[in-house]
Amino acid sequence: MSKSPRTVGLWFISAGAVIIAGSVWGLARDVGWIAQPFYAWIWWGYILLLDGYCVVRRGHSMLTTRGRIVPLIAVWSVSFWFFFEILNLRFQNWYYVGVPRIQSPAHVARSMAFVFICFSTVFIGIFVTAEALAAAGVWRNLCSRRLALPGWVGYATQGLGAVMALAAVCFPYYLAPLIWGSFTFLIDPWNHRRGARSILRDVEHGDWGAIARLLLAGLICGFFWESMNFFAPQKWIYTVRGLEDFKLFEMPLLGFLGFPGLALDCVAAFALASSWFIGNRTWEHPADLSYEVLPTRAPRRAVLVLSMPLHGLFWLLALGLYLVVGSTFGSVEVLLNDLSLTERERAVLNDMGITRPRQLLAATREGNTRAVLQRGASIDDERLSRIVKETQLFTFKGIGAHHGRALQRIGVSTVRDLAEYEPETLHRALARDALSRGRRVPRLDMVRVWVMASQDRGIVLRLADQG
Repeated sequence: MSKSPRTVGLWFISAGAVIIAGSVWGLARDVGWIAQPFYAWIWWGYILLLDGYCVVRRGHSMLTTRGRIVPLIAVWSVSFWFFFEILNLRFQNWYYVGVPRIQSPAHVARSMAFVFICFSTVFIGIFVTAEALAAAGVWRNLCSRRLALPGWVGYATQGLGAVMALAAVCFPYYLAPLIWGSFTFLIDPWNHRRGARSILRDVEHGDWGAIARLLLAGLICGFFWESMNFFAPQKWIYTVRGLEDFKLFEMPLLGFLGFPGLALDCVAAFALASSWFIGNRTWEHPADLSYEVLPTRAPRRAVLVLSMPLHGLFWLLALGLYLVVGSTFGSVEVLLNDLSLTERERAVLNDMGITRPRQLLAATREGNTRAVLQRGASIDDERLSRIVKETQLFTFKGIGAHHGRALQRIGVSTVRDLAEYEPETLHRALARDALSRGRRVPRLDMVRVWVMASQDRGIVLRLADQG
């Protein structure tokens, strides 16, 4: 006997709430298998929670009644985001810290799975958020009479998109943010002419509510993405030039304006892929659109199946470029073995259940645990203080062990020491150290992140020990 939609929705809500609660607990306790991939856990909990709300509210949702196309949404979402990751090799607007160490084929498989799980949420997260807003009745009556758009509007829109994209790629230092939304301007008119789901069709039908919900969904997702990313040990950090002085979480405050554009880009990209491969099927319920998206004849299933390996090759190409360029990986996960601990000290920590650096920091803040550690490992206050300061330095803003040791070699032993430098001065010192050892010179904008966070310059929110 099949369950009622309301029952399914309540199960989804319960599962989402449990995953979110468990993720927060695991992050607070620094449980490795939860804390390290925290972002993936918390985001899928969010998705289940909102999708369950849609089912309870309306009896249908993207993951339930339209679930057959969700795997395709996930695959296309991963390729969509890898496209922007490749562009970031040019833009250098964000980099990743605390990434897993790749030491075996099993590590490669786990890392690829993690990337897929995370990148698949770009489309799914934005779509389910927009649907939840529609289910809640947000801006349902925000509409006007139909407009007759001249034929040249679509071509002019594509011209504007081309200018935005070229400006972003040719002059990334100042104009990289123009890339967000340019994708929509480029391909949405094409979708419109092909009869696919289109933002221009929303405009023609005066459905400003649908557009506004997508823009708001992008903003909501952006806030949730950035807030959850901020607390995770494995995360990304933004380095948008000229905007570092005023951040919310790891994102320059003005950068949040890019998320509404990203939401439109996601809708346009999915509509394009849908018109090519699955006959214009849409992730939205027909009642959420003011017009009918007419189905078209889809190509043979073999065409869709044969396209899947191309996605895999594209992902490998993107990852290969990332590994070759290397500048978008800020640091790998910090382990206890990276700290200046003796064998006896590590053994005592393991006996106490302390297996990660952040667990060590938490333990030293608790009087009883600190005392047990000092007695067991025969560590005096001065020695423990040095260990704590080193751990704080290595885990601060994703500095990592590699850059942390370089900082120690040039005389920076604590986070407080960072605050005494100007970024350019510190970068020159690190560059000299790296070149003398035949190592890659760290990016100046990464050094700026460390110094500015240590000085608390214009950062709206930061963590005391981790940035």
